[in-house]
Amino acid sequence: MPKFNFLATMIGTVLGLGVVVGMPNAHAASLIPEQEGEIKTNLSCLDPTKCIDTISLGYTVTSLDFDGAGGYGASRLFVDDRATSNTYQGSGLKVSFGTKDAGTNTGVNEYWLRPVAITESGKLPENGQLEIGRFLFEFTEEMSEITLDFFDVEDIGTGVLLINDKPVDNLLLSAGSNNGIQTLTFYNVKSFEVQLGNAYSSKFPKYGDGVNLSGIKGTPKAVPEAGTTLGLGALAVAGMFGLRKCKKAVLAG
Repeated sequence: MPKFNFLATMIGTVLGLGVVVGMPNAHAASLIPEQEGEIKTNLSCLDPTKCIDTISLGYTVTSLDFDGAGGYGASRLFVDDRATSNTYQGSGLKVSFGTKDAGTNTGVNEYWLRPVAITESGKLPENGQLEIGRFLFEFTEEMSEITLDFFDVEDIGTGVLLINDKPVDNLLLSAGSNNGIQTLTFYNVKSFEVQLGNAYSSKFPKYGDGVNLSGIKGTPKAVPEAGTTLGLGALAVAGMFGLRKCKKAVLAG
């Protein structure tokens, strides 16, 4: 019986090695578009000529109403580099980003996802510079790891709410320093829902706590190449039986 246990253990080990060998190389890559514009969501882009479709990066984004009836509607999401000024206009709205923000100033020559809060009546609080919104990110393939950087979290309310459609209760960020960066990492992700900023902040009652998002880095979950794992495992097992036969032959001689 110990011999069979040893053999089973070795088979499992070799098969495990076969899986590792058969894995294609996977490296974390940034999922933030390196161009300014509006992210294509379930909302039509204000300016179709400045619309960014993220499907080529392996995911889609849905904008969600974060406070129910009344108050705010679904926010828009933009890619912004503070080094340049930009204006987006359409659907009766005009969103302008300058090189200096009222309160949330990311680094120059850095691309950040910038939400724009909109009231259900279609108004732009803080002239479109209130960075608050809730978004659902859905990936075309499961990601083994996701990393998010949050900029300027100064009050409680920002964080990841759902992963793979399941609620999580330990991925809300604590209040941090002005223009600081906090990071979250989670694993085996097909989708996640994230809240950026707090519209009803007691620290900033006039407007709220605005937050930008960047540093999204994802690693696709590796899949063994067809036939490689079985071939390596079968070859190793056959080799083990051959070794045992040789040993018996020597003992018999």
